[in-house]
Amino acid sequence: MNYDEMAKIIRGLGLGAEKVVYKDDRVALKIFRPKKLGGSLKNKEYDVMNNFQIILEKQGQDSFLPNHLRALLNLDLMMKTNPEDFEKFYQIIEKIYEGADPDNFKEQLSKLSFRFIYDSPYIILCYIQLFMLEQDLNYTTGKVQPPRAYLMGYIRFLRTGEQNIDKILWSATRHPPRVKFWRDWEE
Repeated sequence: MNYDEMAKIIRGLGLGAEKVVYKDDRVALKIFRPKKLGGSLKNKEYDVMNNFQIILEKQGQDSFLPNHLRALLNLDLMMKTNPEDFEKFYQIIEKIYEGADPDNFKEQLSKLSFRFIYDSPYIILCYIQLFMLEQDLNYTTGKVQPPRAYLMGYIRFLRTGEQNIDKILWSATRHPPRVKFWRDWEE
């Protein structure tokens, strides 16, 4: 689904409900709308009506809630194991950032080859879209605008190779990305 269609699905899902939104082989991505906010949320203005969780379910394994660090780590592994295919993948992420539907890229993604990644390129692309939506729905008053530019800024920063993955992951949990990676971005 494109960005706007997925946002409508998320907003339309009732509290306490879950829905499979993407599937690939033996992996499913679900969204879940909890009835109340978890105690670990630091942002007191976080609205339960906008809250949703992303669930990654692999056949034969326990399901879990992936986070943006998993996405960045996968991207780093992609970049290191096949820079040429990573660049193709990165260009697709830019299209997702602009609102494109991950399903439109399934054929292209099937031709990419990466070693040592945790999830398929398709599933990675889908949860990147969902993380961007999570930011846009829940962090509307932050410094980084649009809010999805927070994750996209770190993806762009990672692509430059200016820092090692450890520093990028540490920074992504504490600070917005450098302004040059999210405001008026041009290559």
